[in-house]
Amino acid sequence: MGTIIGALGPILNPFYLNLGLDKEELIATKTVNSFFLGIAQIGSYTFFGLLYKELWVYGIALGLGAVIGNIIGKKFLSRMKSSTFRKLLIILMVLSGILLIYKQFN
Repeated sequence: MGTIIGALGPILNPFYLNLGLDKEELIATKTVNSFFLGIAQIGSYTFFGLLYKELWVYGIALGLGAVIGNIIGKKFLSRMKSSTFRKLLIILMVLSGILLIYKQFN
């Protein structure tokens, strides 16, 4: 389920943009989706006994890194024009698509 929802991320971007979501709203929507998916994944992995001490340490370290990255990203995003954000998002979606197609042939 996580893979399907994660794969939908780039596919949903144009729909979010066409709905009129601005940069902060788009990122907040995707973040909420990822948060609840992550909570469900942690719950299932714990239930099935797949999370052991070392993975918890890595997860907490990654989480702290993500918090720092979000603080930096928020400041960076606040200075960016909405039109620039939209252009960069579209460029990254195209590059991601090209990379996915390329990897399928190699």
